[in-house]
Amino acid sequence: MKITFKKNWTIEGNEKYLRGEYKATIKCYTKAIESDELDAEAFLNRGITFHDMGLFSEAISDFTEAINLIPNYSEAYRNRALAYYSIKDSRKALADYNKASQLAGAS
Repeated sequence: MKITFKKNWTIEGNEKYLRGEYKATIKCYTKAIESDELDAEAFLNRGITFHDMGLFSEAISDFTEAINLIPNYSEAYRNRALAYYSIKDSRKALADYNKASQLAGAS
């Protein structure tokens, strides 16, 4: 019997993120998403990395995808609020911040 192990790209991405290796981090989270397109955590983490790189549009897209996968994902709303704030869209930032607060209070 052959045992195979699936590489955990999210964990590897987290390790690279902590070392500040953002381009490699993006690649790892992208591979995680390619291996499981329902991996909301990988979308969230890639969005955080995009945000840290100043790629706000890409960050918003990933946070939105995480929210689409898990509609009550308060952390994704909170991070998307920060991304909207970064592009000076205060209306959307406030709406997402309020939603994140509401969801966090409900848990």
